[in-house]
Amino acid sequence: MSIGARCGSCSRELLLGQLVQPRDGFRCPFCGFAFAPAYATVAPDVGARAMAAQAALVTALAELGSMTGDRLRLDRATVVDPVANALPQAKQPGLARRRHARWWARGATAQPTPQPRTAAPAS
Repeated sequence: MSIGARCGSCSRELLLGQLVQPRDGFRCPFCGFAFAPAYATVAPDVGARAMAAQAALVTALAELGSMTGDRLRLDRATVVDPVANALPQAKQPGLARRRHARWWARGATAQPTPQPRTAAPAS
């Protein structure tokens, strides 16, 4: 089980498991973008620990669920929210482009047409 991610530079999807080899320098396998330039030697181990923690949590919750059945219902928010809050807020891709949308993307019905220039009458 791996954790999905997205490159902050090329926006391609990747798996955290693709980044845990220290020789790769914790870089995007597609564009080479350095995800943690100052921590390139440490970040792969931290990524591997995060994947191991995810697997351990999922396994433990499944075991607990099989032991208790429907007699114990864990509060989903207390399991999911701390994890979600630990993740940085991701920017939605494409928002920067929408800010400078062309006239046809802004809901205009037609492009404004300039008035033809006519020569001034000669006197």
